[in-house]
Amino acid sequence: MDGMLQDRWDAVIFDFDGVLCDSNPLKGETFATLYADEGPAVQEAIRTYHRGNGGMPRREKLARFERDVLGRTLDEERLDRLVDGFAAAVEEAVIACTEIPGASEFLAAHAGRLSLFIISATPHEEMLRIVARRGMAGRFVSVHGSPPGKAETAAMLLARHGLRPDRVAFVGDAVQDYAAATALNLPFVGVRDTDGGHPFPDGTPTIATLHELPAALAAL
Repeated sequence: MDGMLQDRWDAVIFDFDGVLCDSNPLKGETFATLYADEGPAVQEAIRTYHRGNGGMPRREKLARFERDVLGRTLDEERLDRLVDGFAAAVEEAVIACTEIPGASEFLAAHAGRLSLFIISATPHEEMLRIVARRGMAGRFVSVHGSPPGKAETAAMLLARHGLRPDRVAFVGDAVQDYAAATALNLPFVGVRDTDGGHPFPDGTPTIATLHELPAALAAL
């Protein structure tokens, strides 16, 4: 299988939360904690919004939640406080949380044989710290947070490394991941959530864990 993957692929781009690290639920709870004073109904609404909008930068997510769900205008000072509160609570939790099953095995088997990258909506410097603290940095050619957006970062990587789109797979769990891959004609593999759901169009190749990724990539 290893040789087959190297024959077919030059690189794999990974999202991080929900793809390499099982951090989506804890991030949802962290968002909800920011609204503890507003009651359980508001907290459940933000959990739902978080689950439906994976891959969105936290600042944009909070601004949209305030506007679209709560129907109120959010000044920049309050938005800054919400973003800072989220960041202070979540980074150590993500560093400590469990991986998506099969992540370590895939990275160990293919780092150095395939060019591996991370593109995440997490702020860039925070993403670098998390990957380093989890002992994963040596597995990747480079790690990228936001800004810019995922499609822009992926396009930069293709150009910088002279990669052909048809030989670069994008592995993600969110609509934003799928949209970035589609914009650049990158083959895509979706990672399903723990309930087996996913936000992708019918017919999209999906996997439950990264134990299934080699077979999914070989089948594309």
